[in-house]
Amino acid sequence: MKISINFIHFIILLVYSSIYFSPSISFAESKEDIKEIAVIVNLENKIESLNSKQVSDIFLSRRRTFPSGKAVMVLEQERDGEIREKFFSLLNGMNLKRLNAYWTRLQFSGEIQPPPVMGDSTAMKNAVKNNINAIGYLPSQYVDESVRVILLLK
Repeated sequence: MKISINFIHFIILLVYSSIYFSPSISFAESKEDIKEIAVIVNLENKIESLNSKQVSDIFLSRRRTFPSGKAVMVLEQERDGEIREKFFSLLNGMNLKRLNAYWTRLQFSGEIQPPPVMGDSTAMKNAVKNNINAIGYLPSQYVDESVRVILLLK
């Protein structure tokens, strides 16, 4: 029995999507706690600020470098988490259903894979702190002197 490569890719994508986009709950960071979302970079990164359009393009992989031309390493919060939902809603009005459909389409087309997911805001902050090319986001109450805020979404 001969099975087409496209069919195999489709099955792999279905299995991957069911695992990758499975709901998860973060009890430490609930919607009531999220007042502002801070977009953060490493302290050694020379970027002082970015506007919402630039950040949106970076997080949707439409742009893969900082304006300086340096490569950017995008880090994500939980796929179906409240922080991610609030971030994209404030940034560009996208809800999670639309955002997940966007990434599924890109994955299926073979264009790109979604960014790595951090377990929580502390992991996000530590990853950005330890990588000069990283960019991430977290509720503003998690920001400290170990990272630089380049955009604040309210």
